Amino acid sequence: MQNILTPKHSTYTVSLCFDGAAAQRLVDAQKRLAQICGNNFLIEHSVPPHVTLGAFHAEPGALPKLQKAFDGFAQAARGVLGERGFDLEFAGADSFLDKVVFLAAKKDSPSFVSLKTLNEILHQKFLPLFEAGSNKNYLPERWLPHAALAVKLRPDQFKKCVAFLAHASDCSAPLLGPASDFVLPQSSRVAALSLALCKPYTELCRAAF
Repeated sequence: MQNILTPKHSTYTVSLCFDGAAAQRLVDAQKRLAQICGNNFLIEHSVPPHVTLGAFHAEPGALPKLQKAFDGFAQAARGVLGERGFDLEFAGADSFLDKVVFLAAKKDSPSFVSLKTLNEILHQKFLPLFEAGSNKNYLPERWLPHAALAVKLRPDQFKKCVAFLAHASDCSAPLLGPASDFVLPQSSRVAALSLALCKPYTELCRAAF
C-alpha cells in the first residue's frame, strides 16, 4: 500500500475501483460523452472510474487515523467478498439534478446486495471517527450506488448527453452517426478499494481484493 502526503483539504472518499479492462471501457464511454457534450471534467482531472461508498470530513492531521480506519474496512470487506472482488451489474444510464450522468447499479442483482453491505460496514466503522460528507448522500439510507460518466454539466451539455444516450440505448432504432459504435458496459469487475482526497482528486492508498 502506497501512501502520499495530502494537501490541506478535508473531504475524503472511500470508493470501489474496477480492474484494468473494465476501467478502460468506462473511460472510453466518458471520453465519448465528453466529445458529444464538450465537458471533459473527469478526463481532465484524471478521476478514474469508480463507485463511491462514502465521503467523510477529516483534518489533514487525522490522515494516519483515516488510513488506519481504511485498512480495517478493507479487511472487513475482504471478509464479506473474499479475495477476488465481484462483478458489478449495471441497469443503464441515469442522471442526478440535470448535472451528472451515470451508470446505475442494478438493484435486483447479487452485486447490489454486496454494495449495500459494504456501504453499511464502512459507515459503521467511519462515522464514530469522522463526520459524514456535507451532502450526506452516501449515508446508507440515502445512497444510490453509481459510476459517473459525466459531471458538472451545464444545461446544454446535459441535454446533449441525455439525447445521445437515449439514441444509443434505443434497440428499435438503427445506430447512426456518433452513436453507431457506442456500447455501455452491462457489468464491470470490481477489483480494489481506494481512499482518496476529493479536491483535487488524489488517491492516497489502495487495497486490492
